[in-house]
Amino acid sequence: MLQVFDLQTEYINNPMGLDTKTPRLGWKLKADRKNVMQQAYQVQASVNESFIDVVWDSGKVESDQSQRIIYDGPELQSMERIYWRVKVWSHHEESEYSQPAFFETGLFEVSDWKAKWIEPEGEIDLDAYKPAPYIRKEFSVKKGLVSARAYMTAKGLYHFYINGTEGTDDLFNPGFTSYNKRLQYQAYDITNLTQEGQNAIGIILGDGWWRGSNGAMGTKNCFGYKLAFLGQIVLKYEDGSQEIIASDDSFKTSYGPILKSDLKAGELFDARIEIDGWNKPNFDDASWRPVTISDNGYEQLIATRSVPVRCKEQFAPEILITPNGETVLDFGQNIAGWVEMKVQGVAGTEVVLIHGETLDREGNFTLSNLSLPWNGEEHFQEVHYFIKGSGIERYRPHFAIFGFRYVLLKNYPGEVKAENFTAVAVYSEMEETGDFTCSNPLINQLVTNARWSQKGNFLEIPIDCPTRERAGWTGDAQLYSRTATDFMNVYTFFEKWMADVAAEQFANGCIGNTVPNGFAHNKEERERISSQNTDPLIASLGLEEKPGEASILDGSSGWGDAAVIIPWTMYLCYGDKNILKQQYQSAKAWVNYMDACTKTANEHYKDTPAYHTYSDGELDATFIWDTKFHWGEWLEPDFSEMTSVEAINEFFTNRLTLSDPLVSTAYYAYSTRLLSEMAAILGRKEDEDKYSKLYKKIKKVYNQYFIPDNGIILNDRQAPNVRTLAFDLVYEDKKQAVADRLAEIVKEKDYHLNTGFLSTPFILHVLADNGYKDMAFRLLEQDTCPSWLYAVTKGATTIWENWDSVTPDGDLTGSLNHYSYGAVCDFLFTGVAGIRPVFEKPGYKHFLIKPLQGGTLTHASAKYESLYGTIESSWEMTDKGVSYQFVVPANTTATVMLPGNQNDLESLVTAFKDATYYDGRIVFEVGSGEYNVTL
Repeated sequence: MLQVFDLQTEYINNPMGLDTKTPRLGWKLKADRKNVMQQAYQVQASVNESFIDVVWDSGKVESDQSQRIIYDGPELQSMERIYWRVKVWSHHEESEYSQPAFFETGLFEVSDWKAKWIEPEGEIDLDAYKPAPYIRKEFSVKKGLVSARAYMTAKGLYHFYINGTEGTDDLFNPGFTSYNKRLQYQAYDITNLTQEGQNAIGIILGDGWWRGSNGAMGTKNCFGYKLAFLGQIVLKYEDGSQEIIASDDSFKTSYGPILKSDLKAGELFDARIEIDGWNKPNFDDASWRPVTISDNGYEQLIATRSVPVRCKEQFAPEILITPNGETVLDFGQNIAGWVEMKVQGVAGTEVVLIHGETLDREGNFTLSNLSLPWNGEEHFQEVHYFIKGSGIERYRPHFAIFGFRYVLLKNYPGEVKAENFTAVAVYSEMEETGDFTCSNPLINQLVTNARWSQKGNFLEIPIDCPTRERAGWTGDAQLYSRTATDFMNVYTFFEKWMADVAAEQFANGCIGNTVPNGFAHNKEERERISSQNTDPLIASLGLEEKPGEASILDGSSGWGDAAVIIPWTMYLCYGDKNILKQQYQSAKAWVNYMDACTKTANEHYKDTPAYHTYSDGELDATFIWDTKFHWGEWLEPDFSEMTSVEAINEFFTNRLTLSDPLVSTAYYAYSTRLLSEMAAILGRKEDEDKYSKLYKKIKKVYNQYFIPDNGIILNDRQAPNVRTLAFDLVYEDKKQAVADRLAEIVKEKDYHLNTGFLSTPFILHVLADNGYKDMAFRLLEQDTCPSWLYAVTKGATTIWENWDSVTPDGDLTGSLNHYSYGAVCDFLFTGVAGIRPVFEKPGYKHFLIKPLQGGTLTHASAKYESLYGTIESSWEMTDKGVSYQFVVPANTTATVMLPGNQNDLESLVTAFKDATYYDGRIVFEVGSGEYNVTL
């Protein structure tokens, strides 16, 4: 039986509020036979679910494409719902029509907005934490309502209610974007929440990223000083009439029990001043103030592209009494989220919850691992709840989120019972697509840890940690992006974030360290802070940069390269050219920025040979990037930690003068090559030729000045050898020498890692691909520091920032929830299990199954939910040999490459007639189906 299922529009099931008139459609196939390929499809679209009125029928289209089919019906209008369904044909049969899916458009035109921006606040203290404004409006619904839609956004965050019921499960709307250029609005179907007669809408606003504490410095007012709301409800009736209830000066406002709402600092909630019924009809709001109309416009408004943030897994605590007598809740898993609490006590009792990641070596609660030398935040990850005193009370934060496993509980009345506390994980709800298991339980825990770090740090944007900084570091995201695709469907998540990367790109092509930038958007606030600050360290960290201008720390290699690497990675894993089209000019501008930087001489290197040697009439030094600040191979194990202001200044001074040409030139070459390949895919022949030639020149100079014949690359560390091999920068005649030297350095470290953020994702790949498979597995299974499994042996439930964030002696040196080193898991999926996309047919339309055995592993298995269906690959050591099992989904094909010899080939030619032997592997092609092979 051939079946069509999982219909998606713009990679989403039944999306609301789309702002594209040509949405992308996609589906999957199920079949009960092998070698099923789609030969044709037919899409029908209708304005009703019964398909009585078909507005578009594609007819039978001969194509095996089942992803990114572009809607080609009548031009879509604002606020229009379209139902669509699909049938397909294979060689063998014709399917029934699928179950219908739908999409609904948003507001295409500025004129569709009847609402006005309203501000609920009067005079405010710029430096103080502020209470959350409450806003309300009553409206009437006539008989014969057909549909009710709400379109909303805010400067700040918003919760909304219809007749006392929360209007959505989505959290932290309108999301985090570069607000001054891209402010998202959301669309909601509220038909079932409304009632004939009197209704009420209630809104609560929170500081959020708009003006709440942000980034490593905890700066506030990053985008503006006051909160604002924009929203309208559209009511449609059976007689064809329409009513709009739009935000205006008839809305009223007051303050309620949320006395502080800050993403990082936390929430202060006084239940004694709760306002019963404020968000329901017939509430007496005579004492409420009218809002103020602001002159904000609609130019920055875009329909939401965020993956919804929602409440997910829940955890019960173990109650601990620490050696110093404090009560601590241990939820067993490090998460980003909050605690839901039940409490009963005397009115006015102040219950305090402080959220942290770990206990110190004595077993006491601590936040010391999350402190920074310059960060003196008075409050951090705290909830203060004042009891109302009227029975059992239930509470959870509204606009704050914390990274934690442990919660220090203070002043809780009565017996502390586990049943009264639930930790809730909160993150962007992306489809979980991949899992890996094997015979080594420590590796299985490593996979779990990496997945949890991804969940905890993928909240609206990819952040470095859910605690200390919560910043969208571009370098962390680019190096982990490939592994992110293994665990979750991240295409929409990155497509949205990369648009902000492009929006915030500086005029000269430079890319910022963090996106959205948490410092530079509010010019008035920048000037105010600068006038108050005389600390040279603050200046060196970029707090005195001017809006629209890059700081001296922006534009680092490996970080700015996110502009190129992430779109390329998304194309490889999802096969969608759209992200290349959208991001091409940004990627090109970044490569041109690097190229321009290389044309500026660094006086500290003026006596080196590259500044006195010409090749083909061009100075070799102009192809070496030896200027500007670069973070470099961040956090290598022997990295001198910046635990003091003096050490920090020394680091920055060194990098600002000497730069880091070994790292920066490698990325200059790598991104230039990827850009030329992007140009080829997009049919930009002139750019393809230009950047291909530039790449070859950079590679030539890199080989000449950085790679001696003995493979000892400059400072003779693991990272440069790894990067050189991973980026294919070494000429063939020196390639084995570089690999051999890498192996020697690993051995010199007693089979331990000495890589930092940038090269760690590649080290196992390059060792295995260059004749050192056994060494790769030995590194993978190493469990003493520094190694991936060391943290597992210390009880980690997420990936650490440093290899020794908890030292063997129990000292704490950094965050316990950074996803970067979890990038090793891509080797498990693509190396050990061997599921690999291929450039020629990206998005797993065709893919490789090329498994690898080694170390102590006796079995390994991976599943990956591609856009076409479930791919599986597993192997197990048996008495008869190695047993392989793999699954290829319908409408795809795979090249299978299994370790073997000529005798194995003879045993397989009957089942796989095209099987060949090449370079120690049996190679054959398969179509969809389940397969079992023993060699």
